[in-house]
Amino acid sequence: MKRLLTVILLITAIAAVAAMYFMQDAGQLRVSLAGYSFETSLLIICSGLSALLFAVLLLDYAVGLLRRLAAQLGNRRKTRLADRARNALIQGQIELAEGRFARAEKILLQNISHNENAMLALLGAARAAQHQGAHDRRDEYFRQASELIPSAGIAIGLTRAELQLAHNQAGQALATLTGLDELSPGHPGVLRLLAAACRQLSDWNRLLELLPDLTRSEAFADEQLRLLEIDIWRGLIVDGGRLGDATTLMQLWEQSPRDIRADPGTVELYAEQLVCTHAAGEAEQVLRASLDNNWQESTIESYAQLDVLATDRQIETAEDWLRRHPDNAWLLLALGRMCISRGLWSRARDYLETSLSIRPMPDTFLLLAQLLEDHMGEGGRALECYRQGLHMLTGDYGDAALSKAGNDFVRELRMPDLKVI
Repeated sequence: MKRLLTVILLITAIAAVAAMYFMQDAGQLRVSLAGYSFETSLLIICSGLSALLFAVLLLDYAVGLLRRLAAQLGNRRKTRLADRARNALIQGQIELAEGRFARAEKILLQNISHNENAMLALLGAARAAQHQGAHDRRDEYFRQASELIPSAGIAIGLTRAELQLAHNQAGQALATLTGLDELSPGHPGVLRLLAAACRQLSDWNRLLELLPDLTRSEAFADEQLRLLEIDIWRGLIVDGGRLGDATTLMQLWEQSPRDIRADPGTVELYAEQLVCTHAAGEAEQVLRASLDNNWQESTIESYAQLDVLATDRQIETAEDWLRRHPDNAWLLLALGRMCISRGLWSRARDYLETSLSIRPMPDTFLLLAQLLEDHMGEGGRALECYRQGLHMLTGDYGDAALSKAGNDFVRELRMPDLKVI
């Protein structure tokens, strides 16, 4: 519009001057003011105005040209600084990845005001400061990042919590994540790190409360969620065992989901805690029920360690297992221990010696030695058992060597003229 008006004004002025020139009538203009008068021709006035307008337009053009030139120079400088900042971000990330944290922090902060990815540079500098133990600088970088892009508060908070967890600051991470959870309830990333913080703190009760939210948010895959649930209940069981109250522990077990009570590892841990609370009888029942439903080598190992007064039914059950698993050394050890509890010395000896012939173990040697020494009057043979068991505890045998040693030992043990050297 400005250009159009200028063009119209020029055309009008030129037309007027041309008309007066060709008509040979320059016209007169008189101006009187406060007793003073000024008289000239219209041709001179129009020429003067045209010259003035031309000067104004020329000046406007010159100013515009200078502005464009300054803008181009400014843009070039900004581009140059932005390139330097971009290169600093790349180089700083390389230094950070290679473990040169002090240098990485310094490089990442270069020309940061001209960096279009300033938030990434600040987060990288926070990581570098964290690795140097400079928590105050780390928190300052996070503050600057939050002020720079307020809408990225969740991402910045998650990065902060992640760094805190990585450096065993679970309490601080939990506080950070609790605030984020209030700001954005059900956020998968927040819930995932909340679970990690609770695990570091062994806060199993809060983890149990988080479990429904974790399930709804799909923060974990199904298998990961199942393993997390198992860890939660195992943690609760250990905490319950530390209280030393078997009744409370058994109530907790009854409250656990059915699939948790069917997990062999959890069953074994529960039985271990029952033994710690002087409830070995209940532990035997739990392990026996688990073995009836799901035979596991680790479970029979736990069962073999129990020291309880066995009933006829328990021995019959174990012997029924033996018909299905005839070469299980742990089951034979369990039967030997059970027979000892009932005073069945000969049967116990047979089971223990058979177990040793399959797989020599220090526990079996010790139990057989005690049986021979305390109830069968065979001190020499008991001493050999002690020696073999001690040698196993201090030696380093392979499975084949142990098996051969066990067979040779049992043959020697059954010889009537055994001599102990």
